[in-house]
Amino acid sequence: MKIRGVCILAGLLAALTGVLCFAPALFASNESRRGNPHAHFQNPDQCPKCHLSPGSQPAPGRFSTEADTVCLECHAKGSLGRSHPTNVRPEEKYRNMKVPVDLRLDDDGRIMCLTCHTAHGQYVSYFLRRSGPDRGFDALCETCHGKR
Repeated sequence: MKIRGVCILAGLLAALTGVLCFAPALFASNESRRGNPHAHFQNPDQCPKCHLSPGSQPAPGRFSTEADTVCLECHAKGSLGRSHPTNVRPEEKYRNMKVPVDLRLDDDGRIMCLTCHTAHGQYVSYFLRRSGPDRGFDALCETCHGKR
């Protein structure tokens, strides 16, 4: 009976060791498992797809009116669900709407995907430019729309 108990204990320890060896992979974030889906944006050749280049270098604060085309190559418009409208000028449509400087508009003053999202950096909260751990998207939406 004692030998059988030792065998069972040894078997359980071996199984636990196997689980613990793979535990980091089981609890890893989606980003570390599949990599950064926007890693190609780290390639300087990609900059002109979104940023305007008035000189020889892309201007980080100026975005092409065609920047959404880059996003829609991978993100199908139909799969976005209830999303914020793009291609609107907040000052025309909502005369009192003021968009903060860090929430960029395209070069024609229109809202684009990159107004609220960034293609650079770590995959945290859908690449939102602003978010809060307790309020999620609300921290971003309230920037322009005020508290709900």
